[in-house]
Amino acid sequence: MKFINLEVKYLDFVEPGYESKIRSIMQVLHSLAAIDRERAVRIEDLARIAGLRIEEVRSIIDKLRVLGYVNTINDSVHLTTTAIIKLSSIYC
Repeated sequence: MKFINLEVKYLDFVEPGYESKIRSIMQVLHSLAAIDRERAVRIEDLARIAGLRIEEVRSIIDKLRVLGYVNTINDSVHLTTTAIIKLSSIYC
């Protein structure tokens, strides 16, 4: 996903496979249509579906929130309008 490639280089740490973990999380949120509060996905469910540890998902979600790609409500997460537009442009 092109936009993630650009943003990842600005993070202070990028371990091997980190980009694919970001991609997995974003794809799951997009596939589940987690686009607003009513459709938000619990972080625990997101971790299970993406095949990642909950701690990894929380860390990635924190970074994506700072970058403006997700919103969090309690223990749930959904994509922002910015992320939806960027993800849609990738698939079109």
